[in-house]
Amino acid sequence: MLHYDVVVIGSGPAGENGAIQAAFTGKKVALIEKEAVPGGASANTGTIPSKALRETALAILQARSRDAHGIELRISGTVTIPELMGRKGLVTAREHSRIRDALNRAGVEQFRGIASFVDPHTIRVSIPDGGAQELQADIILLAPGTRPFHPPQYPIDNAHVYDSDSILLLDRVPRSLAVLGGGVAGCEYASLFGALGVNVKLVDSKDRLLTWLDAEMSHALEDVFRSSGIDLHQRNRAARLDPGDKDVLVTLEDGGRMVAQKVLVASGRVGNVEALNLPAAGLEATERGLLKVNAQFQTAVPHIYAAGDVVGFPGLASVSMEQGRVAMSHACGGILKQRVSSILPMGIYTIPEVSSVGDTEETLKEQGRAYVVGRASLTENARANLIGEAVGFLKIIADAENGRILGVHCIGPHASELVHTGAAVMAHQGDLQYFIEAVFNYPTLGEAYKYAAYDALDRMRERREGNVWPFERPTSRSRVP
Repeated sequence: MLHYDVVVIGSGPAGENGAIQAAFTGKKVALIEKEAVPGGASANTGTIPSKALRETALAILQARSRDAHGIELRISGTVTIPELMGRKGLVTAREHSRIRDALNRAGVEQFRGIASFVDPHTIRVSIPDGGAQELQADIILLAPGTRPFHPPQYPIDNAHVYDSDSILLLDRVPRSLAVLGGGVAGCEYASLFGALGVNVKLVDSKDRLLTWLDAEMSHALEDVFRSSGIDLHQRNRAARLDPGDKDVLVTLEDGGRMVAQKVLVASGRVGNVEALNLPAAGLEATERGLLKVNAQFQTAVPHIYAAGDVVGFPGLASVSMEQGRVAMSHACGGILKQRVSSILPMGIYTIPEVSSVGDTEETLKEQGRAYVVGRASLTENARANLIGEAVGFLKIIADAENGRILGVHCIGPHASELVHTGAAVMAHQGDLQYFIEAVFNYPTLGEAYKYAAYDALDRMRERREGNVWPFERPTSRSRVP
């Protein structure tokens, strides 16, 4: 039997980075991956493939909005979804190589097979050729990832009804699509298929999309969806799906009916824990296959850690990486990563993007904390107009007394990039003064921060009831006085 200081199960963002972190502290590390290629859902079935399709849809929209004379864009009726993914193959291949190279440089030994517990310190690796190898470990990190959840009432056959992985295997762009679920995956796919000219109907049980977002962002996204032709059916559910030869009849709980050529079921995800034989390790997963952990990502068995999507919200690749690093730093005595930052930017890759970091208006109201809001329109931003995405706005939430930045929220082009500037200022406990004094390139999307800051200062001045404030709001949005 082979013995390792650390055994990691899963090579997605949490597993990869956790294994490298453990190796960095001098531990002997093994990583087990059941698939032929590393990277988990992030590289192979979810993040990278879906974003590749999104980039194609976005490029088509941008080109159309630029009104370039003599250029005509159209999508062939025979084009397949994989063909529209464009650079997906190149990007995923490079990701596979990058992950393997990173693990090799760190000295992480890699095994391919299905992992299962024999006892709390022993893992059996069932190899594809039918053999098996047992590994003993002092520390174990579980990062098996998740897969789309299949509600039993929906016949997901990958011919008429798809989940958020199999939808990318469509043989061609459908003429109509019903999306069941208004979470991240549902919203992202609804917007990108809408951008491709598909007649999209989105059914969601909540009263607004992405309820954990700042409510103003949620409502702004709903407005964009409606203006782009997406048909929203909120506070409702699909009670029944009846696939036919060419279309699917969707019956809603309120009695309404709709017909769509294809249906996407986006009902969240479930942990990949069935094969792990968790009881042999003294562990138990939730109904959705998730594992409970403490702040250091230890499970109920202290030497067994879990990180990534399998521990639940927020289920972001960026956060999963940090969770894996923190878990193995704690387990192996490392000092570089003691905690996952409380400042977590979240990006939703709809068209347009939505991104958020820090407090929302709703969380601050619950805390009873006084705040001001500053906004800058991106429809008036020169760079947004140049790239053909003049939509949305940037929103800064600041402390009403001292101007300290409490949250930044954005809907519009490259929102997931824009929000990082706000996150950096928040991490250094910065205030509105930074944006007032900073010089931004022109034309850029980033200059929206200055106008949002001036707008917030206006709100502060109003609250001060006539007290003199040393900054004046610019009268022209193209120049700062």
